[in-house]
Amino acid sequence: MQGDTLLFRFPNGEKQEKLGFFQKVNHFSPGSGFILADFNLDEKYAFTVEDRDAAIFFGEASVHCSSKKEYIAEASLFLEQLKQKKLSKAIFSRVKQVDLFLEPKELFDQLCDTYPNAFVYLVSSELFGTWMGATPEILIASDGNTANTIALAGTLPSKTEEEWTSKEMEEQQFVTDFIQQKLIIHNVRHMEVSDRQELFAGPVKHLMTRFNFQISNSGIIELFEDLHPTPAVSGLPRDNAVDLINKVERHQRKFYAGIIGFLTEEENKVFVNLRCAEIQK
Repeated sequence: MQGDTLLFRFPNGEKQEKLGFFQKVNHFSPGSGFILADFNLDEKYAFTVEDRDAAIFFGEASVHCSSKKEYIAEASLFLEQLKQKKLSKAIFSRVKQVDLFLEPKELFDQLCDTYPNAFVYLVSSELFGTWMGATPEILIASDGNTANTIALAGTLPSKTEEEWTSKEMEEQQFVTDFIQQKLIIHNVRHMEVSDRQELFAGPVKHLMTRFNFQISNSGIIELFEDLHPTPAVSGLPRDNAVDLINKVERHQRKFYAGIIGFLTEEENKVFVNLRCAEIQK
């Protein structure tokens, strides 16, 4: 029986392939294995391991890609609405269509080489088509009762001598404050907050604050679903920013800025699905 494709590699880890199939689920649970969800957490999938031959499934649905003129008009409306609603921040995305000259698995290998510090993946199923990406942003990682997350924002070329601006540092502080408040609400124990650092991800770097804390494994899923989407991919106040995104963006984000990772009974690694692409015919 034909199965789905699942290839992934944790940061600085070994490439892994799992045989089996994805299925849609109503909720995640400890031990769900490999998981995937869209930006709004409306579509959730978990991978079931089974001895099947892996296949690639290409979607054919058209996706709206704005022209430059359309994008400027949409972005202007977005900015106007942001000001009217007095939001501190909101993230406006667009879809870019490019030609692909490599087989998906070859591109997966290239992403692994180019982004050693990122979570790299290739997934394919009749349920959602083929997606791949390389994301540096951990949403939450845990081993037993010990867990960590990061507040990530701001982008500069890795080799630039340009200094971070006050705007970028302020945006990163928005994310830091948001995550810290959520951790307090969820009653995590022994929280430690690092100084602001730089995180290098291939050709670019970001501002990062790391949080280390303790929480029971049973509370991990509730926490990361409450953390998502962080202001880094939505905005502040978050609910208002998400409403604005869903109202103005003409495309569905699907898995972009959603969540992806691995859940076991003891160890969890869940990432924000940045820098990703849907591969179509």
